[in-house]
Amino acid sequence: MAIGRSLRKLANKVFGRTETTTPPANDNGTALPANDLSRLNFTITPEEQARANNAPVDNSVVEVLHGVKVADPFRPLEDLDAPETAAWAARENKQFHDYIAGSEQSIDAAKKFMTDALNYDSESLPGQYGKTFFRTFKKALAAQGVVQKSDSANGPWETVLDPNTLSADGTVALSGWSPSADGKRIVYFTSEAGSDAQVLHIHDVETGKDLADKIENCRFTSVLWDKGSHDSFQYTYPTHDGTRRSMVKHHAIGQDVAQDKTLFTPTEENSFVSPSRLKTSKYEWMWHSIGTDKNSGLLFRPFGSDEEFKQLVAPKTTTIQPVFEFDDGSILALTTKDAPRGKLVKFNPNDADPAKWEVVLPESDEDLLSGALVHKGKLFAFYSHDTADAVRVYTPEGKHLHDMPLPEQSTAGFARIQPNDDTFTMRISSFKTPGDTYSYDIEKNELTRTAKSKAPFDLDDCIVERLHATSKDGTKVPMTVIRHPDTKLDGTAAVKLYGYGGFNIALEPGYSSTIAHFVKSGGIYVQTNLRGGGEFGEDWYNQGRLDNKQNVFDDFAACAEHLIENDYTKPERLVINGGSNGGLLTSATMLQRPELFGAVVTEVAVTDMFRFHLATYGAAWKSDYGDPGIKKDFNTAAAYSPLHNVKPGAKYPPHLIKTADHDDRVVPWHSFKLAATLQARSNPDNLTLMRVEDRAGHGAGKPTAKIIQGYAETHAFIEKAIGPIDQKAYKAQLAAKKAPEKKRRKIFGCPFHKKG
Repeated sequence: MAIGRSLRKLANKVFGRTETTTPPANDNGTALPANDLSRLNFTITPEEQARANNAPVDNSVVEVLHGVKVADPFRPLEDLDAPETAAWAARENKQFHDYIAGSEQSIDAAKKFMTDALNYDSESLPGQYGKTFFRTFKKALAAQGVVQKSDSANGPWETVLDPNTLSADGTVALSGWSPSADGKRIVYFTSEAGSDAQVLHIHDVETGKDLADKIENCRFTSVLWDKGSHDSFQYTYPTHDGTRRSMVKHHAIGQDVAQDKTLFTPTEENSFVSPSRLKTSKYEWMWHSIGTDKNSGLLFRPFGSDEEFKQLVAPKTTTIQPVFEFDDGSILALTTKDAPRGKLVKFNPNDADPAKWEVVLPESDEDLLSGALVHKGKLFAFYSHDTADAVRVYTPEGKHLHDMPLPEQSTAGFARIQPNDDTFTMRISSFKTPGDTYSYDIEKNELTRTAKSKAPFDLDDCIVERLHATSKDGTKVPMTVIRHPDTKLDGTAAVKLYGYGGFNIALEPGYSSTIAHFVKSGGIYVQTNLRGGGEFGEDWYNQGRLDNKQNVFDDFAACAEHLIENDYTKPERLVINGGSNGGLLTSATMLQRPELFGAVVTEVAVTDMFRFHLATYGAAWKSDYGDPGIKKDFNTAAAYSPLHNVKPGAKYPPHLIKTADHDDRVVPWHSFKLAATLQARSNPDNLTLMRVEDRAGHGAGKPTAKIIQGYAETHAFIEKAIGPIDQKAYKAQLAAKKAPEKKRRKIFGCPFHKKG
């Protein structure tokens, strides 16, 4: 089967080294000014094609964009159904496996650790719906987690939905589920092989059987059950008309899906909508975002009416998030209007002039307000403090009472809260701990640990420290370092530097078995908080997108430089890793600063910044990347687009590019074309490898066995590229290499060495 056949069907349904001062050059070696876009027009010679594993080439593919000729000779790789593409990908996979051949010891050790680390039963916090409690549960090393029910939060538990029975290889996953308020029925979604495409099913909890209703071709679908009903619900659904919009529809169980009524459809392309309702239900809310822009528009109407939705705020302007409805019809809402880090305001939605807003909680001087809850006469405000969670408790009028006593540099998740709860059930985790369960007494403001994580490993004996690098423009960029006390800071430690830097997404403290393996193997793991992320508010995000995207790469390079300058590592021992937008980060930073890195791992990356908007939902990313159809945005992208900044003959560090055949979010041809271009055009001595995983997507829904195997293979690549992660083993390896040189000098002497 051609590598992308399933992907194509789904998409159709739903829709080493050089100095940084080295200038770009023509194929003949003639230097070009850095801003000379004539470098974008080139051809691939037969010799270069051979170096790229004989990737299919079409040198006639040259487009004129804003008056600039842009070559795309590996365009044939965009045909994911072509036999030539499948054959080439197979050759790439063979080349990768040939490279890590002989690394069985490293692979087996990584697989054993990961198998041991994941060999425990895990469960989510229970949520109560009516008289029934539900939770997700994953048996040790099972491919997928299941949904269970119980009459008590403490069990016993009975499995309700089990995706492990839906495929022999465990690649069919639950991609979401939503019980009705009374717990009698569950809407759930399945996805296959990691695809974003979903199928909606309805399960009757009492009979244990699925109903006949089924909705195909869903994508990013959310569900809102009608109040007091388990017989009908609202759901979002793609328009399937090429405009990449979602609409809100209404389904009554037993009704032909074709007869479902459309409640709301936005007019703008690349729009996502989602219905919402607070518990008091005075209003119906409708979120409306254009692309991935963080500022979602908000519409509303009186609950239960058939009125047209009235726009409270337009998309792409500011954020208003209702959190509570008062008896008089006014609302308490979180907003970023004139407050980049967020504030809480109270106002009447029918008279929403901002001049009439009452500020309940003003913007914090340094912390990001991410949410709020009114419960038992108290206002709980949820903040991000230096990327970690902080919860502050106020009166509904905004008078500070106390702070919830959370551990430093931790994150907290809450079980579903019932109106009469006097305690909150919480799961608190950090870089060191996988997540212990706590009970929080609202009146006493006390946390009590009720259950320790069952995970076999933790990092309690390790050091977690916050460092700050200085970026090119003087901005201080935070990062978290996780290391074992026995790892020496003498420049020989292996460091894995991870980053994302985009789409207002925050990288927070959190435990990972892959981090634990790297650190317990003797390495140092570093998580960066780059501009473009959502860690520090709207300004921090805006400084890393559109015209400011270069700041993200400068931030990442600055973090690498800081670690090198302070003897955490040295370039040949420094690995960078990122996926999706983070894969754009690693590949672009490597091309700009190759001298900083010993190896690069780029996963499911966006690499073609002139064509990202043409596949599936890629046009939604214009919020961060700009519009290639606009000359200014095109020129900005041309300066960093990985596919278009490979310098002919340049030396780059060993680079592993990972993708998957069912990734219909960032389609595989982004990775295909970058790998082929690096192999063809950069220095022939460079090592560029690609790994194409079968029956996998952008990352979600991957079965446990694939997670373990994929990590072990990547770990083997890293050790082949930079040497043993274990510091003592690496130093022994260095000593062994120096021994023959010392012997040679003793025998032959050194003509440049002078005594005295």
